[in-house]
Amino acid sequence: MLLTVALLTGSAHPAAASGGLHLQGVTVDGRTDPSAVEAEHPLLGWKLTSGERNATQSGYQVLVASNPADLARGHGSAWDSGKRRSSESVAVEYGGKPLAPGARYYWTVRVWDGHGRASAWSAPTHWDTALRTADDWHGAQWITPSEDKAEAPLLRKDFRVADKKVASARAYVAGLGLHELRLNGAKVGNHVLAPANTPYDRRVLYDTYDVTRQLRGGANSVGLWLGNGYGANFSPYGFRWTGKRQAVMLLDVTYADGSHSRLTTGPTWKWSTGPITADDLYDGESYDARKEQRGWDRPGFDDGAWQPVSGADAPKGELRASTMPSVEVADTLDPLKVTELRPGTYVYDFGQNIAGWARLRAEGTAGTRISLRTAEELGPDGLLNTSTNRDAAATDTFTLAGTGEPETYEPRFTYHGFRYLEVTGSPGRPAKGDVQARVVHADVPSTGSFSSSSDMLNSIWRNNRWSIINNSMSTPTDTPVRDERTPPAMDVQAYGDAAVREFGMGSFYAKYLQDMPPGTALPSDDVKAQYPDMAGGQVVLAWTVYEQYGDRDALETAYPDMRRFVDRNAADEPGLIWPQDKGFGDWCPPDHGPEANGGMGSPGAGDCTSEVSLVNTALSYRQAEVTGQAADALGHSEDARHFEELASRIKDAFNAHFLNEAGDTYGSGRQVTSILPLAFGMVPEVREKAVGDQLVRTITEKNDSHLDTGIFGTRHLVDALDRIGRTDLALTMLQQPDYPGFGFQLAHGATASWEQWLYDSAMETHDHAMFAGVNTSLYTVLAGIRPAKAGYREITVAPTAPASLDRVSAALETVRGRVASTWERSGGSLRLTVTIPANSHAVVHVPVTARHDRVEAPRGAERTRGTDRTAVYRVGSGVWTFTVR
Repeated sequence: MLLTVALLTGSAHPAAASGGLHLQGVTVDGRTDPSAVEAEHPLLGWKLTSGERNATQSGYQVLVASNPADLARGHGSAWDSGKRRSSESVAVEYGGKPLAPGARYYWTVRVWDGHGRASAWSAPTHWDTALRTADDWHGAQWITPSEDKAEAPLLRKDFRVADKKVASARAYVAGLGLHELRLNGAKVGNHVLAPANTPYDRRVLYDTYDVTRQLRGGANSVGLWLGNGYGANFSPYGFRWTGKRQAVMLLDVTYADGSHSRLTTGPTWKWSTGPITADDLYDGESYDARKEQRGWDRPGFDDGAWQPVSGADAPKGELRASTMPSVEVADTLDPLKVTELRPGTYVYDFGQNIAGWARLRAEGTAGTRISLRTAEELGPDGLLNTSTNRDAAATDTFTLAGTGEPETYEPRFTYHGFRYLEVTGSPGRPAKGDVQARVVHADVPSTGSFSSSSDMLNSIWRNNRWSIINNSMSTPTDTPVRDERTPPAMDVQAYGDAAVREFGMGSFYAKYLQDMPPGTALPSDDVKAQYPDMAGGQVVLAWTVYEQYGDRDALETAYPDMRRFVDRNAADEPGLIWPQDKGFGDWCPPDHGPEANGGMGSPGAGDCTSEVSLVNTALSYRQAEVTGQAADALGHSEDARHFEELASRIKDAFNAHFLNEAGDTYGSGRQVTSILPLAFGMVPEVREKAVGDQLVRTITEKNDSHLDTGIFGTRHLVDALDRIGRTDLALTMLQQPDYPGFGFQLAHGATASWEQWLYDSAMETHDHAMFAGVNTSLYTVLAGIRPAKAGYREITVAPTAPASLDRVSAALETVRGRVASTWERSGGSLRLTVTIPANSHAVVHVPVTARHDRVEAPRGAERTRGTDRTAVYRVGSGVWTFTVR
């Protein structure tokens, strides 16, 4: 009886209320209440909190049931783990009965702390399993309009639901190129731009919707609205769907008595044209409200004039559940400023570069055509500067129906990258509230926060975050602005480790690693797949995902391709030194030619390749190293030794080939040539000071303390200079107010990071994430937070406190809970406060400036051997404050 009450009320052990461990944040495969779990043995996880320090978990018990009534009775009808002595709270493998497809499972967990006290049971939660085989679709057929040229067709079907209690109802939908699901007159779910873009010849993803509350007994109606999506006009460097606009759907209704009724797509469906007369990801969408068919998605609509659908061949790719966060409207921005530059032309400034679209409300006569055009920048005349759109028209049009009431429009099947919106053709001046910007991206939670005493550094961090999230759609993209928006393997290699700190990217990147496994550079997958800079990023990303989230499944899936790629590269380059003509190197360093024009640039300025041989060789070392770490984590001991030995040979070859005779610099001596070997630990210990000193001279004397780096040199700049005790110089470089640098971007109004250091060039957008990777170092160096073991089971907190900063504060919401590090100088002392989540341990390196500095440590912090620069302590969970005087 006690257990039953506990599950219903969330309390199971009286002692846990005032002490011990408390459960929160339970997940399945890293997601909360996931709607489509494909794994046969999902990974369960939970976060723990405690009011006590040094709180640990000594055991757990998981109950999983196929219905809530069983769980309420304390009966784990699918799995009762029993009490298991274990400290693991991340990636706990489900070990119960085989899971049925398309079913819901309910679960709860309780834990015991280090003193043997049981926690309360977690609030019951659930997961839904995915459909696995064609039989699970119960005969659903792919359907398509009977006319190929139908633009954005509407598909519909009336159906009935039995007049008895519905326990649950789920709709499984894949519509190509894009779909919107409608039910009984309303849109279903928050998904936009669905389904997720994938290599359609290998995988087509369906979305799962819980429609229980939108159904009603008796007559119902379902509608599917289809768009072109990533069609023939999409870049050949992306995943394109060049087939018909077609869809498949299963709507499965489960009644309280256990019976089912099912609706599937098939020949009895009908279709018609609708109000969208054109839709293209790059050019925009045209919507003619006069062609709306009011009530088309409601029961009883007269579809006598509609045509029957045709059957369509199934796509070549396997139909699989989408397990990544859906793309959604995340925010709505009001304009900060509206300017009428000439009669009938209004320019709206939303104050922020975003990915998404505009929403407009207007009233006027039928046939009034309103144009909405977007851009990142304005020209000297105040009109849009559309140069960074390249060939993307980025224009949506709305034709009014003339209803006599305000009409509202926002696109469905396109998106843009923009800060500014130009509205023309509007009947009268639109009021401020009539025009808004809709921020769109994958629904990934914000997990990182950073602030410091430097306003400029805070702005750099903020802009980089915006670039990362604006380029997180259904795949990572290179830019939301121009006619590209393709998966940028090289870019992600430079910023992926920043992304996983800023946002909860676990399932997002797990999907991307399936789309583009290690060793894949482009969807067309040509010879560039051999390059460490283009195709090797997913090797490191797979390890990063495991390190951050403890996702062993994603690592196991990626590992064979990691191993194959690294071994193939070693075989193809037996000397282990990459040639200069294979790759891109430190992509897009500053242009120092006369055409740079003080950073303003000009079309055709500069060559973005740089130090190709050295950079690719250094990256190949890092890729061999993490493949060895992955092999070790997965228990492949022989592979681990092999890749450790290979990494050692690459390091030796690198130093033999690139280290100059004086032993103080590499290759040409440009900044990146020493940054990468220092950051990766490739410099022989006896040469590290000489190499560091020469790098500082190059920066200060040759480059006037400015950046001379592309995406990889910039990403690892702070790490390299921190290694030699010159973090202060790195901060100076990042914050230079003139060209080239982030300060220069800010001075020119940047609200996201740019593609090049130039303001304008032949290839330039002002919303590009490839330089955003430096955000990683704000967390790992300035705040000093690093995972010492996968999933932050063990943590290192080793902040650097450069003289140019008085305060740094950063926090990460990890899979185990909140990790935070804040240090501040005041009155000649430094105060460091560290937060460690329950069931984790940390080694804290308190920065000191001299041997005679006195460190006041909190009671319970265990002092260990330190260095000239740090006093080192071991701590458990809780909040710990150290003061250096």
